[in-house]
Amino acid sequence: MLALMLIAAACGGSEDDGPIGVGEAIERGSDEPQLISGYVIGPRRQYEQRFCEAILESFPPQCGEPSLRLVGVVVAGPEERVTLLGTVDGDVFRLSAP
Repeated sequence: MLALMLIAAACGGSEDDGPIGVGEAIERGSDEPQLISGYVIGPRRQYEQRFCEAILESFPPQCGEPSLRLVGVVVAGPEERVTLLGTVDGDVFRLSAP
């Protein structure tokens, strides 16, 4: 949880710059870090988590589309919306170091 707060705090900018959704981040694509809000689904191991726009009402929880493969590890509950700082390259979201 502390890592999430550090990542979110690492993003500069004005108060008007709010997080964007996963779908908008995919459309934009950028080598520059973006503050993105969504849900993290999957085991807490690198390359096995997905960063999702929504979660499906299923058991176990599944990722709703659009989604990105997450490079890095985030500790968050499946129903907890998180805001992360990172870059989008195709279908991959890479966490930025705080």
